[in-house]
Amino acid sequence: MNKYRVILFDLDGTLCDTDEMIVQTMFKIYETYKPVKVRTREELYYFSGPPLIEMMKNEFPNNKPEEMCRVFRETSKELYAPYVKTFANEIDILKSLKEKGYLLGVVTNKGYPLTKYSLEICHIQDLFDVVISSDDVDSPKPNPAGVWLAMEKLNIQNKSDVLYVGDNDIDYLTAENAGVDAMLVSWGPREIKLLNKAKYVASSYNEMKGILL
Repeated sequence: MNKYRVILFDLDGTLCDTDEMIVQTMFKIYETYKPVKVRTREELYYFSGPPLIEMMKNEFPNNKPEEMCRVFRETSKELYAPYVKTFANEIDILKSLKEKGYLLGVVTNKGYPLTKYSLEICHIQDLFDVVISSDDVDSPKPNPAGVWLAMEKLNIQNKSDVLYVGDNDIDYLTAENAGVDAMLVSWGPREIKLLNKAKYVASSYNEMKGILL
């Protein structure tokens, strides 16, 4: 019997490997716009997770953050196909979770158009029962609104029925703020300071399968 009824996933770094796309996008933007500092590849890995508008506000203080978000989205769009991909064994394991009766969902700080595109690029768009993007809530993660909205749409009342899966500290705080259990995945290039606070840690989708199935 499943411990949970619902598994909600973060998108970037958890369902979709978008790190190289983000790095290449920022390198292109740096060619045209002057940042506070030209970041290294390792620093740019931390652009995955926080709301985009916060990153742009900090990175380009002399430009309107809304305009820089538009530039990021337009620049990145052509880089999705060559760089965005799933993780090893991910699709088969997501299908196995569904076959075992789990409801699956996405809760992300990415806007809906690029969330939809990311899922399509990775060929996993049909595996989720609910998708909550930053366009669906007033406040982004770590605010719990996205998790709670997903629960509402799935008609789930008990927080103990929900597991939230992510790849960074913001995802852990999102789960904590929402009152649901957290699984953190450790395969990304980012340090996760709150890793040991999560209910579960998985270093691969195979390890996730062992925990949940």
